[in-house]
Amino acid sequence: MDKVLENYLDQVDRHLRPMQASERADIIQEIRSGMLELAAAGLDAAQICQRLGGPKELAAAYLGDAITKSPGFSWSRLGSILAFCGLAGLGWMLVLPFTSVLAVGLMFSGAVAPLAGTLQFVLSLMGISVPYIMFQLGSYTAPPAVAFPLSIVVGALLFLAGRRLWRFTVRLVQTIGQQYRKLGVQ
Repeated sequence: MDKVLENYLDQVDRHLRPMQASERADIIQEIRSGMLELAAAGLDAAQICQRLGGPKELAAAYLGDAITKSPGFSWSRLGSILAFCGLAGLGWMLVLPFTSVLAVGLMFSGAVAPLAGTLQFVLSLMGISVPYIMFQLGSYTAPPAVAFPLSIVVGALLFLAGRRLWRFTVRLVQTIGQQYRKLGVQ
């Protein structure tokens, strides 16, 4: 294969680093096969690269597709979204990291709040007071018996808000990926 095309593939691979190695290898192989077909059809290396678009944009389209395959959360998917932000453009570089990190923070808080409420309640039954674990709204501090059910409800609401924000983030990535495809990047 032509050195220009190998260099192009190396650049795409570099932009796909947040993805799992096996997934990245499959994508590079798919692009390589497409390049070989185009070369067999008589196109030279410059024409092939022009037809594929920039390596950064092509990688962004593949990252977008990989992120949107399933809406579930994973740490590798968070890394992929953050990498996608760098490839998606300046406006999205601010929105996507904010929504994805906030979603993770809300889900984490939603999981921790009931644990803290349960711990506070159990310790209060044993006569132990922990001053830093409390349910407080403004100047009102709920007693442990009231804080326990409140922490479960608030935890569930925080977790659900985080899940919805995560799904919103995935939809944003889908929209950006579709815009790239409309431009003929992929």
